[in-house]
Amino acid sequence: MNVPVADADDGAVLDVLVVPRSSHDRVVGIHGDRVRIQLTAPPVEGAANAALVELLAEQLARPRDAIAIVAGSSSRRKRVRVRGLDAAQVRARLGLLALALATAASGSACAPFRTEIELDVIVPEDADDLDVANNASLVLDPGGQTHTLSADGLDFQLSLELDPDAVLHTVSLYLAQDETLLAWGRTPSFSWGAAERGLGLFLGRPAAASTFPLALDLPDDQLLAAHAFGRGVVMLSSDGATSFLDDFTLQTAEAAALSHPPATDDGALVGDALGGVMRVTWRERIAAHRFDPGDDAWVEVAFEGADALGGRDGAVWTTDGAGTVLTLIGGPEGTAAQTAVVAIDLAPRDDGGLFAVQLDDVALDVPRPGAAATWIVRQDGDDDDDILLFGHGEAAPGEGIALARWLRAGVDVGPPERASWQQARCVQLDRGRDGEIVRVLCGGGIRDGSPTGDVEQFDRGPDGDTTWTHHAALLDPPLPDPRWWRDDVAVYAQGEGVLQRFDRTTLAGWPASDPSPVPALRGHGGTQLTTDTGAVVLAGGVDATGAPATRLQVFVPAVPSD
Repeated sequence: MNVPVADADDGAVLDVLVVPRSSHDRVVGIHGDRVRIQLTAPPVEGAANAALVELLAEQLARPRDAIAIVAGSSSRRKRVRVRGLDAAQVRARLGLLALALATAASGSACAPFRTEIELDVIVPEDADDLDVANNASLVLDPGGQTHTLSADGLDFQLSLELDPDAVLHTVSLYLAQDETLLAWGRTPSFSWGAAERGLGLFLGRPAAASTFPLALDLPDDQLLAAHAFGRGVVMLSSDGATSFLDDFTLQTAEAAALSHPPATDDGALVGDALGGVMRVTWRERIAAHRFDPGDDAWVEVAFEGADALGGRDGAVWTTDGAGTVLTLIGGPEGTAAQTAVVAIDLAPRDDGGLFAVQLDDVALDVPRPGAAATWIVRQDGDDDDDILLFGHGEAAPGEGIALARWLRAGVDVGPPERASWQQARCVQLDRGRDGEIVRVLCGGGIRDGSPTGDVEQFDRGPDGDTTWTHHAALLDPPLPDPRWWRDDVAVYAQGEGVLQRFDRTTLAGWPASDPSPVPALRGHGGTQLTTDTGAVVLAGGVDATGAPATRLQVFVPAVPSD
């Protein structure tokens, strides 16, 4: 597939396909023989043409009078002339990497047929540091089929000719300067038939938070986001406006709004086991609406047993990794619900019903308002699963409250604390397969009224015994509202406009060559979620200046050295 940009006298020309009345102004990628560009402007009285010139002038860093529409002014298919840049410069500044996966197979008595799958590569908003790239590699799995070629920054082309099959594949792209990896990305698992509408791949810096080139129409510090498994990211603003980022194409679209949305501090937006998301509330009563990206509609969900449970204001919550159960822990102060545990279905049971039920065999011994609740998994989700509760609210009476508690096992861990510890977060470092120890880190947040960098480590053996280790001021600067995640190499804590990285085994600053924090947009608030590619998306909240975040940050995992 050729990039539809060519050299011309004193500049370059590019062929574009304009999609007016879109939710965003942006260059989407290469579609067929044209650059696909979305515009919010309608095709009325030259509005779309003016918006196209404005967008290209901004993206190419050229004055508006250097951009001219030379053909197709009244059509969606246009030719644009750019003065002062050659074709390679236009391709690089627009982030147009020409990639195609061409599938070919022989028909029985007919000539071979050919299907081309378009792969749109999206680069970070500020990608100047990638201009030093001199080679690129495309890897198709399973099998590890690799194609490598030279590159001039972001200017290169790749294509593959493959036999279609029924196997689920992934494509990974690596961009490097000599042997130094600059950026990489991976598609979700796809079949050839499902990929005919196109694939998107975000090329992010390894072990760093890169900015996705999309300005949200929903600049809302109360924005909620959740991952619809196998579908994409659903974003819900405080006024009910909804947008959807497709996992496969990486294109965004406006979606059906949620009428009469609840207060953003009531409940949560969570992914469910059926590829949708649920907006669950529980302050006054347990209720939910469900959004399915395929249906593009919010539908009210009824939970059998919810009315008898009443409200659960003040509960902390967590979901299992499969999106089948939402667990609420605690409830209103001064009621029996303060120590109760409720399980809410996120997938229908065998009889098709959805239930909310208070668990009779699991409860807290003392209330833990403001604790961090984290679902801990052992051996891919067998009966050793448990929920770790870390921290508690107001100053505890008497001898205090243990740092943490295994909820199902009913076992306290760590020394008693009288001072409160709230807004901390936890991350599981190991899966604990085959009798291995499960390690969990919990830390950051507000301790005794002040932001803290302290981190606690809990090591749980296969017999349930847990040891505890204190890491004083591991986070520097302290993170009052942290987000934690890990990959195969390191563990990460993000907040206050920085990303801090630690070796996953030793917890020493990582990498050893430069362990200092690296910049990130998010200050506090917002949502952290993991996509099917292993990338972590940070959405919503505020930036380091306190303004609502208008960009998504995407963390691409480190690549193991071995």
